[in-house]
Order: sequence, then C-alpha cells, then structure tokens
Amino acid sequence: MIYMRLFTILLAASFMVIVFYGDLATVTSLLAGLCGGFVAVVAAQNNTIAKLKTLEKRVEELQATTLPR
Repeated sequence: MIYMRLFTILLAASFMVIVFYGDLATVTSLLAGLCGGFVAVVAAQNNTIAKLKTLEKRVEELQATTLPR
C-alpha cells in the first residue's frame, strides 16, 4: 500500500529533522501532524471505496430493471 510507504518516508524525514533541531515540542508537533495526516488519507480512501461500492450496486440494480431477460 503506497500510503504506508509515504507514511514511513515522512516519519523518517521527521526524525532526521528532529536530530538536526532536537526540540521536544518539534517532536510532538511533527508526530501529531504525521499521524493526523495519515488518518485523514486513510479515511478519505475508505470513504471513496464505500461510495464506489454503493455506486456499483446502484448501477447493477438499474441494469437489472432496464434490461429484459
């Protein structure tokens, strides 16, 4: 899953920044931002998948009612 790779890259980059700047407030804010962003991306993906499944079911229902068998 590409989101996990991106999350891992961002996490590694944030730790590199922490090593160079070394501030506890920076650590907590970066981690909070990364976790929040990851949750937002996953939630958006799940929402999109749910909408697509609903749309597919609706199309199948419409096809079943309009096509003679």
